[in-house]
Amino acid sequence: MKDELNAHSVPFSEYDLANGMHVILSPSHTVPLVVTNLWYHVGGKDDPPARSGFAHLFEHMMFQGSHNVAKAEHFKYVQEAGGSLNATTSMDRTNYFETLPASQLELALWLESDRMLSLAVTQENFENQRDVVKEERRQRYDNQPYGTVWENLMARLWPHGTYHMTTIGSMEHLDDASIEDCVAFHHEFYKPNNCSLALVGDFDEGNARRWIDRYFGTIPKGAPVVRNYSVHPLAREDRFRMEDNIKLSEVDIAFHGPKAFDRDVYALDLLMMAMDSSRSSRLYQELVYRRKMAQSVNAFSVWYEKGSIALVTARLQPGSSLEETEHVLWEEIEKLREEPMSETELTKVKNRTEMQMVSSMSQLGSRADRLQHTWCFKRDTDLANRMVEIFHSITIEEMQRAANLFLDRNRAVVSHVVPR
Repeated sequence: MKDELNAHSVPFSEYDLANGMHVILSPSHTVPLVVTNLWYHVGGKDDPPARSGFAHLFEHMMFQGSHNVAKAEHFKYVQEAGGSLNATTSMDRTNYFETLPASQLELALWLESDRMLSLAVTQENFENQRDVVKEERRQRYDNQPYGTVWENLMARLWPHGTYHMTTIGSMEHLDDASIEDCVAFHHEFYKPNNCSLALVGDFDEGNARRWIDRYFGTIPKGAPVVRNYSVHPLAREDRFRMEDNIKLSEVDIAFHGPKAFDRDVYALDLLMMAMDSSRSSRLYQELVYRRKMAQSVNAFSVWYEKGSIALVTARLQPGSSLEETEHVLWEEIEKLREEPMSETELTKVKNRTEMQMVSSMSQLGSRADRLQHTWCFKRDTDLANRMVEIFHSITIEEMQRAANLFLDRNRAVVSHVVPR
């Protein structure tokens, strides 16, 4: 089995520039494309006090021009070269990525280096992008069915500190932000020694190293980032009920989990997949197929650098009872705590996990993200190649231990979401 798992590994090399920027190179010559992927180790958990949403706001600021690139021209350069680009902000990192024809790698490196060194942090750009983020919040959260459930769960799972707010932030905090806040945020986090670069695709490694040194190597190193994270998970059960513009009621049960890449988090991931990985899963069979109480079910975990969340949810059929549906969800959770999982079921969820991970590593963009993920949070890039092996090594005893340790009714957040 180990040899088979190692066959899925992807080759890479890595090194540090003198200014502290980490570089990961993973050539793949199957298609004439190259992905540039930059991770800045800053996300929602790094937002200043009373400035939630700041990391995400700054993601938008990064497209507002720099010394050699006018506002919106980053998009223009990449798209006219036949490429695509985007950026995302999570609780732990902000990433910027381009996919381009292999011949255009130097263009992408120049563009990214120019805005790292000389971003245009102006009052006009700041106010414009703050309005854009506020409108994004209205569209994606406030005016979306079930759109604010997740941020309510987060706020209750972590009543104080690091993960209390979601990346979108609050309208109040966005309104209170100033250009001085923005300049200080850029100075603290947007520097080469708080950034890693992954190149994946069809490129010559010698050329890539020369261009990386030319465009990034001369950017001055910044002061070390000082992180004072405050992780205070919920210590008791919390319940809330909220009305929303929806037609179907929903029950959500959320739990704290271990931090990313702890061994227990692999077990918790497999537990959630056993609950809901397909139509043969426990929740689907019990709530959708047999009892016909729910229209859909879901269970998954989200890994964060300093913790994780496991969520079990059911969207009800019209006429079903929220209380009865919640009762059945707890019955299924308790079965995981009390009864060892069968070898057959565990093998099924492990194989499904392997399929998803191998598929992910075969795609240039997601491969870059996986290599970045293990480097940024564990300083162990090759862990991306060993994760399938780790999942396969998890035992039934470890699964039951994780269920008892983390799926604790006394430390869960339960929401009932009902039509307004």
